[in-house]
Amino acid sequence: MTFAFPWALAGLALAAVPIVLHLIARREPPTILFPSTRYLADATRLHQRRLQLQNLFLLIVRTLLIAAVMLAAAGPRWHQASLGTHSPTAAVLILDNSLSSGAIRAGVPVLDGLKRAGRAVLGRASAEDRLWLVTADGIPRPGTAAALAAKVDSLAVVPARVDLGGQVGAASALLRSADRPGEIVVVSDFQRSALSGGRQDEPITALRVAGEPPPNAGLAALTVGSQPWGQDGGSASVRVGGTGERARPVSIGAEGRPPRQLLVAVGGTATQRLTGLSAGWRTVTAELDPDELRLDDRRTVAVRVAPPARVTAADAGTFAATALQVLAQNGRVAAGAEVTLGTLGGSASIVLPPSDPARLGAINRSLAARGVAWRYGDPAITATATDSGPWLGRERIQRRYRLVHQGGAATDVLVTAGGEPWVVRSGRTVLVGSRLEPEWTTLPLSAGFLPFLDALLNRAARGELIQLEAAPGDRILVPDRVTTVVAGDRRWPIEGGSAFRPATLGPHYLLVDRDTVGSISVNPDGRESELTPATDAEITALWPNARVSDLDHAADAAFQAGATSDLRGPLLLLALILVLVEMLLAAGRRLKAR
Repeated sequence: MTFAFPWALAGLALAAVPIVLHLIARREPPTILFPSTRYLADATRLHQRRLQLQNLFLLIVRTLLIAAVMLAAAGPRWHQASLGTHSPTAAVLILDNSLSSGAIRAGVPVLDGLKRAGRAVLGRASAEDRLWLVTADGIPRPGTAAALAAKVDSLAVVPARVDLGGQVGAASALLRSADRPGEIVVVSDFQRSALSGGRQDEPITALRVAGEPPPNAGLAALTVGSQPWGQDGGSASVRVGGTGERARPVSIGAEGRPPRQLLVAVGGTATQRLTGLSAGWRTVTAELDPDELRLDDRRTVAVRVAPPARVTAADAGTFAATALQVLAQNGRVAAGAEVTLGTLGGSASIVLPPSDPARLGAINRSLAARGVAWRYGDPAITATATDSGPWLGRERIQRRYRLVHQGGAATDVLVTAGGEPWVVRSGRTVLVGSRLEPEWTTLPLSAGFLPFLDALLNRAARGELIQLEAAPGDRILVPDRVTTVVAGDRRWPIEGGSAFRPATLGPHYLLVDRDTVGSISVNPDGRESELTPATDAEITALWPNARVSDLDHAADAAFQAGATSDLRGPLLLLALILVLVEMLLAAGRRLKAR
């Protein structure tokens, strides 16, 4: 027990006043009994005993009354919220309305139970508490208990994934700046895949769904290989995740074409070739028969359909020329003059540094005459590595030329090395800072060489940017020149190079003015299909400060871990009762004294 004003405890000495007065009142002068009055003593002895007992009760009541008043003045607090009303507390309620909360249990969505528990927690809050609500979007929303309860009532399932450990860490950081004791209440189905550790200083109350989740299968991935697809189509692969043993029927189709049916076991992958697609942007869709969780039964991917780039090589080097032959054998490129690989050609070009350094000045003059915004600069002195990104992973670079942008801020940087531009684009001209040879970089010897060269020839040199995949809520950096993101009838103006967080499922297209130059395929995180919950031991192992309870006990568990009970109210109520008892005893005493 702690006290807000411990100096007030000195007033407990006043509780001795009734005792002292009682002892003084007991001092009676000596009496002499005469034979004629002796019979009166026997008559009054019983009455005196009753008065003494009543006086003792009155003494105890008055002593307790003074003690209760002085204790209340000291502001006592008990480290449990079940006794009296809790003291002012800062509390963060984390309510998990992620995709998995849409699962149906016993005919009722899991989210309904989570919302009911959230309302019960907020119902225990007082007007002096500081409260925040955090949902799947991760944004802490401050408010009163009534306002946050209304927000809880309006919550719907969102197709995003929640990292509970990250949210608990953010809530803990929020509470560290509060001016009162803090507590975190997590209301979730506690998927094992959503649980993670992290710093958490404040006590945690974990309110979880009781019982086992329903069996569930979901589409964990849909991949369409290298893009663009040619006129003869391409292959789409689907992977089924979740739980269960029997194979599930999956339909795979492309926009404008009837779907194909496949049987895919949980944990397995199947591939279907899709043909007969016209040129342009198309949507490939995979669907699973519905089960207890519907939001993970469908995935879509945007696909660009176009004829293969017609390429000619000039001073590209042996490794690039060999890679070009392999791509041609696989139908990814064809012979022609649409794209020149190696030097600056008549149309689209992928320019490599010349094998003879003396030619570098002539190449820079040709780039300037073409209106290209980039030039080759001085050779870099130290070796480095490429920075992983959507175009290329990490590759070592021994030799390179610095790429210099002419005027203004650098734009259209596709790949960086050590933070500096290594592959850039200006219009339909792409510059690479190194020759594609082992003496310059390890890239020609790696498995990523063919996909990288394919992307440069079929997308970068054609003016297209990048095709990305993301889950709702993921932070995506859009390319430099993008001005708008479009999904269905919705449009989001955006500044190129800034971050975009898709909130809805489905293809999102990247536009430069009116031209579509890329896409973001937004689908649920495959881990959301795994409904297996973490055990109590796993929760407490990651969160040592956690107390685990069922949703049904939300009201009892709230404000128990970090809050304290303010006992002033109960003590003042006790004092009021004692006053009434004292008045009754004193009145009875006076009546009997008459």
